Amino acid sequence: MRKIINGRTYNTETSKEIGRFQQHSRNDFHFISETLYKNTKGAYFLYGEGGPMSKYSEQVESNSWSGGSAITPMTASEAQEWAEEHLSADEYEAEFGVQEEAAPSDLTTRERVNFTIDTGIMAKLRAHSVETGVPMARILDKAILAALDKEG
Repeated sequence: MRKIINGRTYNTETSKEIGRFQQHSRNDFHFISETLYKNTKGAYFLYGEGGPMSKYSEQVESNSWSGGSAITPMTASEAQEWAEEHLSADEYEAEFGVQEEAAPSDLTTRERVNFTIDTGIMAKLRAHSVETGVPMARILDKAILAALDKEG
């Protein structure tokens, strides 16, 4: 599928498939299939399709609905959140890097934030995380603390 959204092209045929999620069988009215893609410029998007009682349904008459499909652009953090919820750990880490094992304190000392970061910096961050085995969140923690200490 190829779609232009806000003057930008999103094409499932020329983009890299990151992972796929499916709920219910195709003949179920609640059927949903979603695939996360990353295009050649590094932008993420979700291609979804579903049955007449799914979020992808399309109205065809006043009281009649059909299955449908859509492409939804996503920020890197939105893609990461979607992947965390719908993909296996291996699929997630193949795209977003190896993640650190959970510690009991993680639930009380971590806060989820939503921001954008330069794609070149993000690529370097992922590569460094994979190379060193240090999770990206820990690398960012150290970098931010160093920057704050330098200013203060």
